[in-house]
Amino acid sequence: MIDKAELFGSCVVDFEYVLVSVKELDIMQIKQSNTLVDNILLADKKRTRKEWTDNIAELLQRIREMETEDLNEWIAWFSNAIRKLNEEERSILIEQIKKGDVNSMCSSFERLLMKENAQGRKEGKIEGKAEDIIELLEELGEPSDTLRKRIMEQKDIKVLSRWLKTAARSESIEAFEESVGLVQMQ
Repeated sequence: MIDKAELFGSCVVDFEYVLVSVKELDIMQIKQSNTLVDNILLADKKRTRKEWTDNIAELLQRIREMETEDLNEWIAWFSNAIRKLNEEERSILIEQIKKGDVNSMCSSFERLLMKENAQGRKEGKIEGKAEDIIELLEELGEPSDTLRKRIMEQKDIKVLSRWLKTAARSESIEAFEESVGLVQMQ
């Protein structure tokens, strides 16, 4: 086919492409038209939930004005982009987009933002407790990589609190491991 490329005229793939850096795109440039790609790029420039909630009304207006087929494609893309949400949250947001319910959509994003912030604080507490346990154990010697890993993998805050108290009272790493039932971890 390459030897006979002239048979295909302008339909031959020439493998040229244009690289588009979403990060460097100007918002005003994107807003000049209202295509599927424009709205994906516009949404993709929003990196935080706060950015979403601040400008969701304008984005929803643009999306509602798209052709039905493009709207369905945008929703498919958006659903993929928000896959961190649970199925119920995702379904609610998609339904709100389809209905064009700006107020409900903004409220949903605000609730998700608060939930995300709370989850981040909880994860920070868990990680902090695990690091505190390891720090206390380091005063007693060198915890094994397996023990460190086991402590960092623990996500139950009550277990970590109990382990922290035990680490503070332990006279050796071995005593800690025995007290909390991690003797076989090495």
